[in-house]
Amino acid sequence: MNKFIRRYTVSFFIWLAVLIASMVMLPNVSQLIADKGGETKIPSSAQSQVADTIQSHWGGHKIGNTRQVVVVFNNGDKKITSSQQAAIDRTIDDFNSDKKDFDIKKVTSPNQNSITKKQLISKDKTTELVQLDVGKRDSVDKMNKDITKAAKTDGVKTYVTGSDILNDDFRIVTEQGLKKTELITVVFILIVLIIVFRSLIVPFISLLSVGVSYLVSQSIVMNLVDQFNFPISNFTQIFMVVVLFGIGTDYNILLFNEFKNQLSQGKDKVEATIAARKTAGRTILYSGTSLLIGFSALGLAKFSIYRSAVGGVAVGGVAVLLLVLLTLNPFFMSTLGQRIFWPSKSLKGESKSRTWTFLAKHSVAHPIIALLIALVATVPFVLNYNNQLDYDNVVELNSGISAKKGFEVVQDHFSKGTAEPTTIYIKSDHKLDNEKDLKEIDRITKQVQQEKGIDSVNTVTQPGGVPLKQLYLSDQLNTLTGNVNTMQKGLKKVSKGMKSSDFNTTPLSDIGTSTQSIASQLMAIQQSYQAAGTSATPAQMVGQLNQQLTAAGQGLNGIQQSALTSAVTQVAAQQQQTASGMQSSLEGVASDTKNIGTNAKLLQTELEQMQTKLMAAGNGIDTVNDGLGQTNQYLKGLQKSAASDTFYIPNNVLKSQTFKTSTDTYMSSDKKAVKMIVVLKTDPSTETSMNRAANLQQVVKDNLKGTDMKDATVAVGGQTSNLNDTKNIATSDFLRTAIIMIVGITLALMLISHSLLQPVYVMVMLLLTYFTSLGLTELISGKVLNQDTLTWNTPFFTFIMLIALGVDYSIFLIMQYRNNPDHTLFPSQRIVQAAGIIGSVVISAVVILGGTFAALMPSGVMTLIQVAVGGVILGLVILVIAIPIVFPALIKLTYEPFHMPWSKSSKTNSGDQTRTARSSK
Repeated sequence: MNKFIRRYTVSFFIWLAVLIASMVMLPNVSQLIADKGGETKIPSSAQSQVADTIQSHWGGHKIGNTRQVVVVFNNGDKKITSSQQAAIDRTIDDFNSDKKDFDIKKVTSPNQNSITKKQLISKDKTTELVQLDVGKRDSVDKMNKDITKAAKTDGVKTYVTGSDILNDDFRIVTEQGLKKTELITVVFILIVLIIVFRSLIVPFISLLSVGVSYLVSQSIVMNLVDQFNFPISNFTQIFMVVVLFGIGTDYNILLFNEFKNQLSQGKDKVEATIAARKTAGRTILYSGTSLLIGFSALGLAKFSIYRSAVGGVAVGGVAVLLLVLLTLNPFFMSTLGQRIFWPSKSLKGESKSRTWTFLAKHSVAHPIIALLIALVATVPFVLNYNNQLDYDNVVELNSGISAKKGFEVVQDHFSKGTAEPTTIYIKSDHKLDNEKDLKEIDRITKQVQQEKGIDSVNTVTQPGGVPLKQLYLSDQLNTLTGNVNTMQKGLKKVSKGMKSSDFNTTPLSDIGTSTQSIASQLMAIQQSYQAAGTSATPAQMVGQLNQQLTAAGQGLNGIQQSALTSAVTQVAAQQQQTASGMQSSLEGVASDTKNIGTNAKLLQTELEQMQTKLMAAGNGIDTVNDGLGQTNQYLKGLQKSAASDTFYIPNNVLKSQTFKTSTDTYMSSDKKAVKMIVVLKTDPSTETSMNRAANLQQVVKDNLKGTDMKDATVAVGGQTSNLNDTKNIATSDFLRTAIIMIVGITLALMLISHSLLQPVYVMVMLLLTYFTSLGLTELISGKVLNQDTLTWNTPFFTFIMLIALGVDYSIFLIMQYRNNPDHTLFPSQRIVQAAGIIGSVVISAVVILGGTFAALMPSGVMTLIQVAVGGVILGLVILVIAIPIVFPALIKLTYEPFHMPWSKSSKTNSGDQTRTARSSK
């Protein structure tokens, strides 16, 4: 005996050393969850994660791997005044000047251009947004505090929000809820155990053993997370607390009750310890092993939040709990003995449960009626459950959280999707900043805009969410047709001028005739003077000439006479005033005059020919103008047609600084990827929005077929896409792991019960309880919590808890049923006795677990509240009633289908009845 005590004394000191080592080696849990468990991890193959990968390698402005933060300025329901706007502008200027202090990579504010003004100022002018791309130098918590402090602006309400901040707030709220849960759980369990055992020592030993299990398993899990990236979530710690303290206390009640029962039979403390460890320990081991099998099935899940239950609850929780309960508790039992129940001196075993005895007795008496009552009480709630889940993590936060207030303000004053836009990424193997690819991108943008529920689409060709008119043929044709109109008007004037020109050649003809006549007269005078051998002065010659011309009716006027006299005089002077010179000069003047006349005649002819050509040219211009008119009519028709709505960017615009701003924003630094920012009309967290976001990927892929980008990667990012991936993966993972868990536990139950049907009965009963509790939870949530749908985690955690606890209680009953030494009893008699004995243990356990989960309610986290109120507490209540009704009725129908209902007259020891009883064992 001393050897037994020494062995468990060694066990005590080993656990003490393990506990100390665990506390020393425990990492910073809060920081660990913030770094690795703050967000739901989605497999990298999901499209939202592909989109994140593209964005992380975006380059340009160094905003690839940043957090998106939104600063909200709001003046309630009143327009922002000029003085308030001035204060807001000063705050924005401070952010721009202090970028390095906050690790801000980019500031997008309304006053940058007309596009940002339209996007970031609400239509009612009450709210203004500033978008910040912030680096990851600081933790989210520190970043949020610093920016929130800097964003405070006199005269307006300011909020700082964004998906990273909301997720971190959820982590903080969950941590705060954990602290409340731990305290409430410990106090509640302590009080209940004192009432159950009427002892002050047993409750503390129970809490001590469970506490050691929790601290050791927590250290193991957190070191696995820290060193080997073991999956972890915000819920890991909380469910470790409720599962270990809840189930651990259940096991302790079973173990200490059996120890008390063994002592009451006159055994000493060591013998009682050995017997209790053997009997109750076997039940605990079977139950714990079933839980390990069930939780280990979650290791096959892809979803981090599901896989985290493997380490947090199974590997680090239940496994350690079993070791502690079966190796540490025997130390206290074997050393303290009866004193463990001080101040109670009674060793009377646990009294039978009158409730379970009553329910089981009437169930086997009227099994079909009992099953019908169970179905009538549960099926309506099962059918009422609509399986519509809320994937919005914002609902997890209470309305007092500043980031949630800011998020709601944005939704109230902008389009519902403004706070969390969806981003479509197109990544090609070649550069996209060319006219051909930009044309296709613009075409796809228009296709996306036409999809149902789309408020706006911003991209490189439509940075403001609307097409740039200058980049479309309609606008370009309008400019062209306008220029052609102006050209036509000019040509018409030229043509009119040409055709209306009328050169009067009569004067030239008269000049030519007169000049030739003068030349002839001069020649005659020159010949007469030459014949007479005399000479005359220039004036005499001109005078004589004038007489002759006057006689001919073509006399010279005074100016003409003076000009001709002067010309003859000059010629005479050049000829040295000789007679021969005079004669020669007259001949020269006559000759020149004749040439003038001839040239005048030629000029007349040329002018007449030119006028004819101008008329022909005018007619040609008219013909050209008519052609331009026809061309212009075609262009105007083209402008009015659908073909004019075609994107075309001239090369000079493509290379302009103005367009560069758009490419820098919506194209990656290598120009091989482009993004479209899509704002949905509906709340981005609804299932409708998720379906629309998922459909966008296919819309873009279909439109890329047949283009140079047909092989491009298309991914949809943003909160909506993330939630849609969460939904798809969670649904498939839950279904797969639930099936594996059910099959695994069923097989384990078959080994434990040595029956094929009993495990099936248990699982059918548990599944019916699960769906009934979900239906009730949904109903209560809508009526009491103003949350009409369950959060997406509630069904999963409810399933895990109810299946685990239901299996526990079922194993308790099955083991008590199988361990009944009186094999002469009918199966129905044995199950009634087992129900009476184990009922008090189960009811005590349910009270403790119900209180443990009720401790989750003050956390303020919607998932925890729904899991606690409906999923577990209501589920436990249903189980407490269903197990003694359903299981005994099925036992009766299985092993005694043709036997009379259980009564005194059925107590017989006939051979057939004895064989039936034994065969059912």
